[in-house]
Formats: sequence, structure tokens, C-alpha cells
Amino acid sequence: MFRRKTDTLLAHAAEPAPEQSAPARKEKLSWFEKRDRRRRRRKVFEEILGWILVPAFIYLIYLGVQAIGGIPKEIIDFGNELFGFVMKGGR
Repeated sequence: MFRRKTDTLLAHAAEPAPEQSAPARKEKLSWFEKRDRRRRRRKVFEEILGWILVPAFIYLIYLGVQAIGGIPKEIIDFGNELFGFVMKGGR
């Protein structure tokens, strides 16, 4: 701020460069902050994976049902029995 102004570029080049402050180093994170960031990244990854895999599984199940020509009657009857058993409370 209070430097003397020089007339020539040569004199300007001869001056030592002003000290530049070192880039601010990131503060070290505590174990709790590291754990929180890992947990947040994992949750985002699981959400993205879920949005991709669940529709893929549903589509594959649909293709499988179409390949065998529909849901067999025996499976529907078995599902009805299980549903009735669960609704009765297992007795």
C-alpha cells in the first residue's frame, strides 16, 4: 500500500515479489464430522442405487412373468392362503 512507485518495468521486475499468503489449509475434521460426511455420502449413494435398481427389478419380474405366459393359478392360490393366514394372526 505504501510502496514507492517505480518508473521502469526493469526496476519493477527487480523488486522482490510481495509475499503471497499461503492458501488457507482446510481445518482437520473431527472423527464425528468425518463419520457424518461418510454417512451422508453413503445415504446419497443408496438412494441413487435404489432409484436405478428397484425399477430394473420390477421390469425383470415383468419380463419373467411375460415369458412364462402370466402368473400360474397355483401361485395365486398359494398367495391367497398366505394372506389369509397372516390376517388371521397365524392361528
